[in-house]
Amino acid sequence: MRPLLFRGATLLAGGGDWAPRFGVDVLLRDGCVADTGASLDVTDAEIVEAGHLLLLPAFVNAHTHSPESLARGRAPMARLDEWLAAEYADGQDALPEARIRQAILISAAEAIRGGAVRVTDHFRQIPPNVESVAIAAAAWAEGGIRARVAMMLRDLPSPSASFTPPSTEAALAVAAALVKAPPKGAEIGLGPSAPQRCTDALLSGIGALAREHGAFVHLHLCETTKDAADCRARFGTDPVTHLERLGLAGPHVDYAHCVHLTDAELDLLAAAGTRMAHNPLANLRLGSGIAPVARAIARGVRLGIGSDGPGSNDTQDMLEAAKFALLLPRAGRPDAEWPTPAQIMTIATDGASLATGARADLLAFDLRAAAFTDAKPEEIVPRLLMAARPRDLKHVLADGAFLMRDGALMPPALAHLR
Repeated sequence: MRPLLFRGATLLAGGGDWAPRFGVDVLLRDGCVADTGASLDVTDAEIVEAGHLLLLPAFVNAHTHSPESLARGRAPMARLDEWLAAEYADGQDALPEARIRQAILISAAEAIRGGAVRVTDHFRQIPPNVESVAIAAAAWAEGGIRARVAMMLRDLPSPSASFTPPSTEAALAVAAALVKAPPKGAEIGLGPSAPQRCTDALLSGIGALAREHGAFVHLHLCETTKDAADCRARFGTDPVTHLERLGLAGPHVDYAHCVHLTDAELDLLAAAGTRMAHNPLANLRLGSGIAPVARAIARGVRLGIGSDGPGSNDTQDMLEAAKFALLLPRAGRPDAEWPTPAQIMTIATDGASLATGARADLLAFDLRAAAFTDAKPEEIVPRLLMAARPRDLKHVLADGAFLMRDGALMPPALAHLR
C-alpha cells in the first residue's frame, strides 16, 4: 500500500492530548503513523491536501448487538424487559446466514459513517452456536471493521425470554469450541448475557476458559435497578465482588452499562483493570438511569463508550453516542459529576493517539462545516462533540487504508449502502 501524507492538517493527537496543532503533516506508512511535523519531506507518498481537515484518532464502539440492526424502533415506550420481549419477538436471535450478514454489513456501514473502526459485538443467536459466530466474524471483516465478537451465553430463563436456554453443559461446550478454534475474521470472545441470567457454574466455566485460552469476556452488568437488586438478592453480596470470586474480572473483561454500581464496586473495577462499557443512548431510551461515569473516571476505572444495539439506540453512530456521554449526566447528576469534553474524547477513542508508531486509525472532519465556523482553538473539541454531524466527516481510515473517502464507503461489500 502506497504511503499517504495529509499535508497541513489540524491535528488532535489524542491519548489525552486534545490541544489542536495547526499546519501539521501526518504521514501514514504500512498501517502506522510514520511521522508528524511541519513540511515533511516525502517523495513516495500520495498527497492529501488537508488544510481544511481536522485529524483525530478513530472512535471505538465498546458495545453493540448487531442482529438488532434489522429491528429498530420497537417498543418505544418500554423499559428493558418489555423491550427485549418485543425486540426479539420475531426471530432476531435466530437469523439465517444471509440475514446475519445483512445485519452486520448495515452495522458496519453505519459504524464507519459515525467514525468507528473497531466494534465489540455482544452477539445473540439462539441456540448459541459456532457457525453463526463464524458468519458474523467474516461479515465484520468484509465490512472493513476490526471486530470483537462475543457469543452471548446463558443457562437461566427470564420473564422476557420466549425460549428455553441451553443447559450449562451445552453452553460451555459452545464456549469451549469457540476459544479452542476461533473463527477467522474477528477476535472471538465469550459473552455471558448477565449474571442474573447465568448460573455460577456457567460463569465460572467461562472465566476458566477465557483465562486458559487468552480470550476476552463481555457481559451486561447492573443495567437497571431491577438487575442490580436481583443480583444482590441472589448472591448475598454486590455483583462485582461475586463476579471477581468467579474469575470474571481483569483487563480481559468488560462490563456493559454498570448504571447501578456503588463507589465501592467502582473501586473494585479500577483495582482489577476491568473495563466499563458506557451506553448512554440505550440507557436513556430504556429509562435505565445515568451511569456514574465521572465517579468511575475519578477512581481510575477503564472506560469505553458503546452505541449499544441498533434496536435500543437506535443507531450505530459513535459521534452521537459520544455527545450523549458528555451531556446525559447533566440531566440528573451534580455538576461535579459532569465529564469534560476531553475526558469523553479519550474514552470514545479508547485512549488511542496519532503519535509516531501508533496504528493509523483516524478520522478527518471538514473544518469548513458550519459546526466549526470561527471556532477558537479551545472550542474545537467541544464543537466536535456537540455540533459536528456525520455529514461533516470526510474520511475514515483503519490501518492507514480508507474505509470512507470523501464521504463514500470504500469496502466493496458496503457499496450499495447509504
